Amino acid sequence: MNKKIIFQIFLYFLIFFFISLLVFQYSYDEKPKDTGFSENNIDLNSNTNTSSNTMSNIEYKSTDTIGNQYLIRAKLGSISDENSNVILMQDVEAEIQLDNSEKILISALSAEYNIVNYDTIFSKNVIVTYPGHKITGEYLDFSLLRDLGTMSTNVIYTGNKNELFADMIEMNISTKDTKIFMNDNKKDVIIKGSN
Repeated sequence: MNKKIIFQIFLYFLIFFFISLLVFQYSYDEKPKDTGFSENNIDLNSNTNTSSNTMSNIEYKSTDTIGNQYLIRAKLGSISDENSNVILMQDVEAEIQLDNSEKILISALSAEYNIVNYDTIFSKNVIVTYPGHKITGEYLDFSLLRDLGTMSTNVIYTGNKNELFADMIEMNISTKDTKIFMNDNKKDVIIKGSN
């Protein structure tokens, strides 16, 4: 055979291989179920290490149908071995901007962020702040879909002139209605403040 014919066959084979690879990749791309949120920005750039599943400087942003926005950033993240929809994050900051409301800020040493339903479990040195209020604890189960944030373990709420110590605080995210309680009904929430 002629070298020119062999080269053409090789070139056609190479083109066919790359087209097949692209078709295969896009035909098996899973779409998350519709949760009322749309992902506007997923930034997994910077340093992605392919030998492990560690990513640095990651950011996810979502907006629901009525305009509430949720932004979460982390210095490091990795895909969970147990659930590929969960990103394990370190050095985490989040911002919640509700329609016609003040911004809520959350920081924690670690978090588990579900990329399908946007539920986030913050842990280790969790701090939640919004104008005039600060809540600290060790564990925050946060869900925009359920419209609920539940802080537990060493919970301290600091308001304008009061400080509360409790086992758990539940907050409706939209209305900011808050329930503060102890796990043991025989114990009382401790309140310190000035009149």
